[in-house]
Formats: sequence, C-alpha cells, structure tokens
Amino acid sequence: MNTTYIVKRKNIIRIGVLVACMLFTIVYGILIFNACKQREQAWSRQAKAVFLEAVGNELKKLDKMEIHGFHTITSLFQQKTLETDIPDSVVFALQDGTHVYHLPLHRRNNAYFKDGDKNIYLSLILEKYPFPFDSLHYAWDKQLALSDIKGKTGVCSRITDLSRKVSTFASGALEEFAPSDSLVSTYLGYRLEMELSGYISYSWWSLLPGGMVITVVLLWCMYIFFWLFYGRLNQLVSKRTVVVEKIVEKALLPAKSRNKTRHIKARVYRLEHDVFFDAEQRLFCDGNGVIEKLSPAMSVLLEHFLKASDHTLTKYEIYQIMGKDLEEYSLDSFYKMIERFRKKLKQFSSVTLHSDGNGAYRLILPLDPTDMN
Repeated sequence: MNTTYIVKRKNIIRIGVLVACMLFTIVYGILIFNACKQREQAWSRQAKAVFLEAVGNELKKLDKMEIHGFHTITSLFQQKTLETDIPDSVVFALQDGTHVYHLPLHRRNNAYFKDGDKNIYLSLILEKYPFPFDSLHYAWDKQLALSDIKGKTGVCSRITDLSRKVSTFASGALEEFAPSDSLVSTYLGYRLEMELSGYISYSWWSLLPGGMVITVVLLWCMYIFFWLFYGRLNQLVSKRTVVVEKIVEKALLPAKSRNKTRHIKARVYRLEHDVFFDAEQRLFCDGNGVIEKLSPAMSVLLEHFLKASDHTLTKYEIYQIMGKDLEEYSLDSFYKMIERFRKKLKQFSSVTLHSDGNGAYRLILPLDPTDMN
C-alpha cells in the first residue's frame, strides 16, 4: 500500500474528528450561553419577588411594633375598601414656610404601597423606627439560599429628608457591584422619601448547566485519547488484518527458483546449499554448526521474507512486521534498518536484498544445485 496515501488517510481522519469536535463545541457553546442567560433571567425574577416579600415582612414587624406600642387599631396591611392614589406632589408646611415635593413618575410606579393614605401612616412609623435594612439583607440572603439561587447580594437604603439631603446606608460591599447589578428598587413613605435597592451578581460558574459542560469536557477528553492512541490502535488492528495493494515491476528469475521457499521443516529454511536459518532459535547454521544468532527483529523479518510470495515484501508490510508507525518511524531510520539487514545477510550467506524502486523489497536466494536438475 502506498505509504503517502496511508499517511494522508490518517491525517484526514484526525482532522475530520477535530473539525467534528470543534463544530459540536460551537453548537454546544451557543446552547450553554442561551441556557445561562435563561437561568440568569429566571433567577433575577425570583430574586426580585423574594426581595419585595422580605421588605413586606420587615414592614409588618414595624407595623406590629406601632400597634402594640401605641395601642392603635390602624395597620398598614389592613384591608381597605377604597384606596387613594399617590399624588404627583405633596405639600408640607414647615417653620420656614410651605414646601412642595414633587414625586417622580418612576418613584410612584415603584412605590411599595400604591395608596397615599398608607404612605402617610408609613412615614409616621419610619420616623419612630429606623428601617432594619441589615435584617432585610439577611432575610433576603436566607430565602435565596433556600431557593437555590447562587448570587452575591447587597442592600442599599437612601433617605431624603425634608431639606432634600440624601443619607445613604448599605448592607454588603456595594463597591463590588456594577450599576447593571441593581436588581430592584422600591420606595416608602408619603414623600416616597426612602429608597430600598437590592443588588445581586452571579458568577459565570454558578450559571453554567453542569450536564452540558460535562458533556463537552468528556468529548474533548475522548478526542485527546483518540489523538494520542489512534496510531497505536491502528497499528494493532493492522497486525491482525493487513490488506496489501502493490504494483511492482521486477525482473523474473528462472521458473524453478522463483517460488521456491527452501522450507526444510518447521521454521527451518535453507538459504543456500550449506547455509540454513532456524527461525525458532533465530540461528544461522551450516554443516559445522551455529554461525550467528540474529536479533529478534531481524529474525522475524527474515522469516516473513522467506514465507512471502516471491520472497517479496512492501515497505508498508515491513513497517507492520517491525511494529513501527508510518508517521513516527522516519524514512531515515527505515533505510538504516534495511542496510543493517543487508549487511547481516551478506556476512553469513550469499543472500541479497533487492529494492525495485517502487517501495517493495525482494529477497534473492542463490540457486541451489538441486534446483538446476
């Protein structure tokens, strides 16, 4: 088989597998990105609802303190038949005169209570009892953990007094949050003077869908395994089944000599009249005894040549017999091995190794006197 073709075929297979892995990873990467965005949106919706619920629970605590402390029957959470709208602005008569406070639309839209009367009562409560934003942060974090939402949170409270001075209080390291991490804001009081904001940020790792990531990792582990061991696996398979296609032009020897195997008995071959090769013992012998013991590799190669049709092997077959990989075993090393094999044959016999120039090698055995009869 043409060695260039084999190398190209192996490279095509490896490149094909690499391209398939890359395409699979790109498709899965898009799916993972979309899954992360969907999970982030779902978590944010749930975290917002939990934050507003936690604000309501803290307000209920303040409401109960007001009821029990002053024995009032008014409650922020009592059912009312009629609700008053939040006005565009409110007027306060202070010592230095009348002041008008305009209520921006975004504050009115995000007010916790959409009832003007409740907001008046809430302002009175907030003057007596500071809003416990630390407790709000703790309750929010606890509920997020129960909901299996993994994120870093912070709570910020901004209070605007009657002189329009803003005081800011924070629970959590707000400097670590970006403006885009602001999740929700709600407003309390008659002037909507208190702003409560919740911040949350998610690590990219917490948003990743574990199953999809494991699939991609396993895919690339399989590819690395394939890349490292493909040549060895291919070599092991080729040792079991070798398909050889060869087109060889060679000079014909006399008919009597051409297909003669010189097979004397089990794994013993006659190389010439008085020189024998014992493949089992890896020995060159003559009538006087042992001449030389061959190395295991040369012994295996010589026996394959003797058993082959016309004593001919292609370069690919020699690679397979020697257990070498076409890509890892250089041509220079191959030719050096062939030259050592030639010298060993020449040293103890008249057997020669002939190359036809097309990648095939033929073992030329000298004519035995018995072949000429």
